Amino acid sequence: MAELIVTDASHVDQASLEGFTLDAAWGADENDFELTVDRLIDAGSYVYFDGGECGGVVDSLKDSLKDGRSTLTYGGRTWHGMLANKILEPDKGKDYLTVSGTASTVIGSLISRVGLDSVFDAVVPPDGSDDPTIKQYQFDRYTDCYTGLRKMCEANGLKLRLAYASGRVNIWAEPVAHYGDSIDSDLIDFDATRTWRKPNHLIGLGKGDLAARTVVHWYADAKGNVSQSQSLKGVDEITQVYDYSNAETAELNQKTREKLQELQSEGDVKVTVRDDANVVFDVGDTVTARDNLTGITVNASITKKIVKVSGGVLSVDYEAD
Repeated sequence: MAELIVTDASHVDQASLEGFTLDAAWGADENDFELTVDRLIDAGSYVYFDGGECGGVVDSLKDSLKDGRSTLTYGGRTWHGMLANKILEPDKGKDYLTVSGTASTVIGSLISRVGLDSVFDAVVPPDGSDDPTIKQYQFDRYTDCYTGLRKMCEANGLKLRLAYASGRVNIWAEPVAHYGDSIDSDLIDFDATRTWRKPNHLIGLGKGDLAARTVVHWYADAKGNVSQSQSLKGVDEITQVYDYSNAETAELNQKTREKLQELQSEGDVKVTVRDDANVVFDVGDTVTARDNLTGITVNASITKKIVKVSGGVLSVDYEAD
């Protein structure tokens, strides 16, 4: 297991930690960590695995004294949490923030925009592959920077990567990895839920009141394709309402369509990959969960990565949907 390093408040390395317990998570939510260790750590210090994605800044301390012995538990934001605490605002007088260009240039401009260029360096993929291209992308209004970056990458078939090295957090985009039959099913534990009939008619409600309110209808077919043509009716039709107040017709159509597409996932799967699988997933990668007994196969995207260290043993769990 790699060493967990702690810095001082000026982010100068101080020590390699031993006898600690760590619980860190990032992805769809949380984006924070909890570290229990028998030593004092300054507020604002960094803790990190050198060259890895797991790390962040210390924001809080819980001191529990029992029978004369102190238990110190530090809390903080992962690198992802730092990004999640920043908001991407449209330029003054503009409705939306839009970007395009090489990934390193776009990400770099966004990092600078939210004032984190003293922490993060936008780089090209360290593996030597080409710097991907971000096609014209429009961010949701006032989205947090981490969510915005992940959605921007997803729209371009990419995933967001971070790694701490030489006092800086390198951040870049690279193509999503798809893991299907390449992983031995005996090395994957999962709980999978297959949903055969999902919401397939979404009524979007936008600007206006009562009879004057903007209303749009979007439909999904049996294969999950979304359009404004209805094919599933009667008992097969499952309808929901999507309330997106104050949206004009064009924006309401876009958001209602996107929401219905999100609802077309094949199912839910919680994946645990054992250490001997020799595979490291990233948030944004896709996996295939398969049970030979039931024949259930569910394709899912990794949405959260959970790293725990206890008793010197490191484990990594993944959540996917």
